[in-house]
Amino acid sequence: MLWRMRTVLLLLHVLYFGAVTGSDSSIIAPDDVDLAADAATLRSAMTGWGTDEDDLIDVLTHRTYNTRLLIGQVFEETYGLTLWQDIKSETSGHFRTTLKGLVMTEAQFLAEELRNAMSGWGTNEDTIINVLMLTIDDYETVQGIRSYYESLYEETLEERIEDETGGLLERFLLAVLNRPRYDESEAVNGTEVAQDVADLKTYLVAGSVQKANIVDLLTSRSLTHLTALQEAYYQDTDQELYQALDDVTGHHVQDALVSLMFVSSDNVYYAAYELQQSMEGYGTDEGTLTRIVVTRADQDLERIKTSYKNLTGDELKDDVDDDTSGDYRKTLLKLIN
Repeated sequence: MLWRMRTVLLLLHVLYFGAVTGSDSSIIAPDDVDLAADAATLRSAMTGWGTDEDDLIDVLTHRTYNTRLLIGQVFEETYGLTLWQDIKSETSGHFRTTLKGLVMTEAQFLAEELRNAMSGWGTNEDTIINVLMLTIDDYETVQGIRSYYESLYEETLEERIEDETGGLLERFLLAVLNRPRYDESEAVNGTEVAQDVADLKTYLVAGSVQKANIVDLLTSRSLTHLTALQEAYYQDTDQELYQALDDVTGHHVQDALVSLMFVSSDNVYYAAYELQQSMEGYGTDEGTLTRIVVTRADQDLERIKTSYKNLTGDELKDDVDDDTSGDYRKTLLKLIN
């Protein structure tokens, strides 16, 4: 069958551009999966009068990342339209977005998240920062985002960011987007860390803060270097570096730099913190909540759940249950387990 040949090509694409299910995944999947049967179940759930949301949820939340993509390939070959096209026509709202994240590659989903953040009236800078921070340690996915974005929208992601942002935030975002592939296993050079501490102290002098130099320095270091830098800065000044940055930079640049400090120290804590912020106070930031749960369920959501409990004292599933509703809630809770 043609779809069997194309599944091999898809697997090669996944190995280069996509995430694979890790040992800290929260996905509970069966040992054996019948791709054609799953595709038929999904098609049946969206055929005729009404939609069987429960079947959609049960299949897609209990299949691993690679398996979901393979089901999508079989679906397209069998029924002549993509799984996302069918889901898009039969669902709506945050439920639709969650399913979208489950049937697309991570790179495709996040590229569209970025596009949505920079379309229409205004720009959602927080979403751009969040997407780049969630993928900062995954060079292949970032390249996939850039490639998919350009192929779909006929402009580069860099060009769009330049149009939609400016100043120091633009400088930060472009630097992060264009980071080289760092070898994070390399030993940190203590002399270089000490020099960076001295430079930052100079850049952070009250009354003459050199913000551009701060952005350039922090966005051009490996994550392991930034971790060592934060420790060295604290030992030298008795102040956390993220607190020093919090004091001197403007709103979005401040958020971006502080997020970078969190990610470099502990990307699991960063995700847990962002989840907490998405459900704190009045209203819910469903975009951030969906983005993190969907993209990390196959990777390390079990660790994020533990970090969330340590941070907030609450179970992630309980807070999600309180802050969401309907099929959207059902889907997130199935992914969180």
